[in-house]
Amino acid sequence: MKKLILITILFFSFAQVSAQDKIVYIGEVRDSLGAPLQFANVLAIDTITNKMASFGVTNQQGQFRLSLVSNKTYKFQATFIGYLPFEGVFTPKESNSIPYRITLKNDVTQLTDVEVVQEMPVLIQGDTITYKAEVFTDGNERKLEDVLEDLPGFEVDEDGGVKVQGKDVSKLLVDGKEFFEGDTRLATKNLPANVVDKVQVLQNFNDISPLSGVNNSEEIALNIQLKEDKKNIVFGDIEVGGGPEGRYLGHGNAFYYNPKTNINLIADANNVGMPAFTMRDFFRFSGGFSSFSRGAGSSFNVTSNSLGIPMAERDNARELNNQLAALNYNFTPSDSWRISGFAIGSKVDNTLGSVSQRTYILQPGDNQELLASQTDVRSTSGIGKLGLKYVPNPNLQIDYAALGRISDLETISNQRSAFAGDVNEIVDTNTQRPVSVEQQLRGFWAANDKDILSFEGSYKYQFQDPLFDLLTTQQPFSALIPITGTSPYNLLQFKEVTTHNQEAALNYYRILNKTNHINFRVGNVFSKQTLTSELVEQVSGGGQVPIDEPQFQNDVDFTFRDFYASLLWKTKWGDFEFTPSLNLHYYDIENRQLGDVNGFNKTLLLPAVNARYSFRQSHSLSLNYDIRADFTDIQNFAQGIIVRSYNNLFAGNPMLRNSMYHNVALNYVNFNMYNFLNIYGGLNYSQRLDDVSSIIQFDGLERINVPINIDEANEVISGFASIDKRFDALRVGLNANWSRNITNNIISDTRNRNNAFNQSYKGTLNTRLWKIFQLQLAYQVSLSDYSGQGNSNSFANHQPSANLEFDFLKGFTFEVDYQYNNYVNNGTGNSQVYDLMDAQLRYRKEGSPWEFKVEGMNLFNTRGVRLDSFNSSLISTYEYFIQKRYWLFTVMFDL
Repeated sequence: MKKLILITILFFSFAQVSAQDKIVYIGEVRDSLGAPLQFANVLAIDTITNKMASFGVTNQQGQFRLSLVSNKTYKFQATFIGYLPFEGVFTPKESNSIPYRITLKNDVTQLTDVEVVQEMPVLIQGDTITYKAEVFTDGNERKLEDVLEDLPGFEVDEDGGVKVQGKDVSKLLVDGKEFFEGDTRLATKNLPANVVDKVQVLQNFNDISPLSGVNNSEEIALNIQLKEDKKNIVFGDIEVGGGPEGRYLGHGNAFYYNPKTNINLIADANNVGMPAFTMRDFFRFSGGFSSFSRGAGSSFNVTSNSLGIPMAERDNARELNNQLAALNYNFTPSDSWRISGFAIGSKVDNTLGSVSQRTYILQPGDNQELLASQTDVRSTSGIGKLGLKYVPNPNLQIDYAALGRISDLETISNQRSAFAGDVNEIVDTNTQRPVSVEQQLRGFWAANDKDILSFEGSYKYQFQDPLFDLLTTQQPFSALIPITGTSPYNLLQFKEVTTHNQEAALNYYRILNKTNHINFRVGNVFSKQTLTSELVEQVSGGGQVPIDEPQFQNDVDFTFRDFYASLLWKTKWGDFEFTPSLNLHYYDIENRQLGDVNGFNKTLLLPAVNARYSFRQSHSLSLNYDIRADFTDIQNFAQGIIVRSYNNLFAGNPMLRNSMYHNVALNYVNFNMYNFLNIYGGLNYSQRLDDVSSIIQFDGLERINVPINIDEANEVISGFASIDKRFDALRVGLNANWSRNITNNIISDTRNRNNAFNQSYKGTLNTRLWKIFQLQLAYQVSLSDYSGQGNSNSFANHQPSANLEFDFLKGFTFEVDYQYNNYVNNGTGNSQVYDLMDAQLRYRKEGSPWEFKVEGMNLFNTRGVRLDSFNSSLISTYEYFIQKRYWLFTVMFDL
C-alpha cells in the first residue's frame, strides 16, 4: 500500500507539471443576429500534429470552454445544424477576460443531419445525443465497454451493465437493430471497439412508431452505429489460450451487418473464471415478456424457478467452467417485414466453497453456527426467441414473438454444521428440468392524427419439477417428521408446479392537442396454477417410504383473475410535464386444497402520478408516486410442509391477502456538456402495508417458516448520488449508494423488527498522460449494519484499487489491476486483509490483426474473500474461496 501511494503521488506530480501551462479559454457562439446558439460544437486542432487538442459544447448562453496551452497556435472549428461551419486560426493568451465570439451564418442549402453529424463530436437533437467515438477515445480500446467508459456521463460496471446520466440502459441496438434482446453485457464484452463510429443515447426510448405522439416511456437505449467500412463484411475476433494445470480459453465473435441482414455469433469455452454467459444472464433472458398489468398498478409474481442456485462469479467461486454458443439474427426481407431472434446454449460446471459464521436472531443461549460448505453447480440450458414485425406504414405495426426455454439444473452441496456442540454432516442435492414457452401478439394502429388503438395479448406455459435430496448424519426435524431409518438419514422432497398465464390489454389514445393526450385501457390477467408435493424417506438398500402425514402433502389448484380499467392524462405546461392516472381493478383469487376452498375478491382503485420539470436539455427533476397492489402465487398458498434445507421447513398460508405498496421516487439529472460537470441523484421510498412476511418457529437450530400478512408496515428507503467532472486529462468522480430496509416478522411468538442499513461510497480518479500512461484510482468504503430483536452486528470493508496501463516500445502494452481489501467484523472485532492483483502483457504490431498476450490472475494467490448478508432470522458473514493463481498465454486474431 505504501508503494501504491508513493507511485500515485509521483504520477500526479508529473501530471501537474505536464498541465501547468494550460489555460481555460472561454468563448461564445452566436448567429448573425447575435442570438446565442446552444449545443454548437467547437474544436481546437493542433496545427502541428493536426489532431484535436480540445473540444467544447455551448450552453444556453452560447458559451464554450476549451483547455489549451497558452501562446500555441490552434485551428478552431465550430459547427451547428443549419449553419455554415466556421474555421479560424488563433493563439490563446494568458488573459481571456473578454470571451472570444464566433459568428455562424445560416446555410441556405440546409445540410442534412447525417452530413452534419460526421463533423460534430456531440450532437443533441431532442431526446437523442450522438457522440462521435473517435473524439473521446485514444485508439487503445479493445471492446465496446472501453469506448463507453470514455464518453461523458457514462458508467460501465464489471458485469457490463451501462448507466447514462445515472440511469440504467435498458436496451442496446446496433445500427438500429436489437443486439441479443438489447442485452448490454453481451454487447459491451464482445463488440470490438474499432468498429464503433458513433454512440447514440436514445432517451424516452420507444420503438413503436404509431405511439410516437403519445410516448410515456422513461427508458434509455443505446444505438451503436458502425463504421461504413465494417458493413457488408464479416468482422470480429478469435482468441485461444492455454496455461499450466490445464487452463484453457477459447473465444470467438463474428458479426455481419448490412441493411437487410444482421448476424451475430458468440462462442466461448474456458475454465479461467471468465463467464461469457452467467446464470444471472440466463434467468434474465428467460424472464419472458413484461406484464401489461404492471403499467396499471398491479403485479402478480410467479415464483422464480432458479431454486436459489448461487450465482458463480470470479469473486466467490473456487472453480469456473463455462461453455457458450449464442446466435442473434435480424432479417429485413422487405420494407414492411422484419424477422429477428436469438438462440443461446450454455453449459456450466462451477464449484463454490465458503465458511460462514451465522447468528440466529432471538435465540436464547446458543445462537452461533459455523457452517462450512462446498457446492457444485451444473447447468445445461437453452433459450430461443423468434420475433416477427410487420410495419406496412408508420401508422400500423403488428408484432409477434415466441420465447422458449429448457434447462437441466443441479446443485450438490457438502456442508458441515457446528452448533451447540453438535456436528452435522450434510449432503443436499437440488435438481430440476424446467420448461417454459411464451407467446405474445401486439398490434398498434394510428387511425388518424388524433386517435390511436392498440391490442396486446400473451400466453405463458411454465413447468417446474424441483427435487430436493437431503442426507444428514443427525436426524432432521425429529419433532415433526416421523423417520424410521438410522443415520445417515435421507429425505426426498418432490414438488411439481404448472402455470398457465394469459394476459390481454386494449388501449385507446386520444390526442387532444399538442400538449395533452388521454389514454383509456381495459385488460385482464388470468393465471391457473397447480402444485403437488410429497415427502419420502429413502432407507438403506434404496427403498422409499412415503411420509403419509397429511401435513407433508400438497395437492393445490390456484386461480388468479384481475380485470381492470385505467385512465391516464398527460399534459405539458411549458417545461413542466404532469401525468396522473387512475387504475380500477377487480380481483378474484381462489385456492383449493385438502378439500377446502379459500380465496377472496376485492375492488381497488390505484392512483399514480408522474411529474417532471426540465430546467434545460438534460437538466431535470422528476417525481413518481403510485400505489401498487402486489399478489403472490401458489407456492405461498400451499399449506403442506416443504423441506427446503437441512434446518428449514416451509408451510404456505391459504389465507394470505395481497400487499399494498406506496412508492415515491425523486430523481435529479444535470448533464452539463459546457463544463463537463455532471450530477445525478435519486431518493426512493416504499411503504409496504400488509406485506407478506413470516412467522418463524425455532426448535434449536431448526425452524419452520409460514408466510403471513404482517400488521406493521415494512419500509424501504434508498438513494444514490453521483458527481463527475472532466478536466483536460483528468476525470474525477464521487458515487454514493445507500439503502435502509425495515422488515417485521414474528420469531418464536415474539414480534421482531429487523433493520438493515447498507452504504457504499466510492471516489475515482482517471487520467492519461502523453498517450502512453493511463491510471485509474478508486477508493470504496462499504458499510453494513444489521439488527434484529436482541441481536445486531456491523461490517465494514475499505477497498482502494488501481489500474495502470502503460504503452512502451512499439506495440507493447502492460496492464496491472490491483485491489486491496480490509474487511472488519465489528461484532467480533475480527478483521481480514486480502488483496487481489491481475496483470497482462500484450503485443500487437501496428496495423496487424494478430495480438499476443501473457496474463497472470490472482498473482498474490489469495484464497478467500469476505462478504456478509442478512435475512429475516439470521446475520451471516462469509469467507468465499476463490480460484488460485494461474497463468495464461493467448493469441487473438481480428477477422
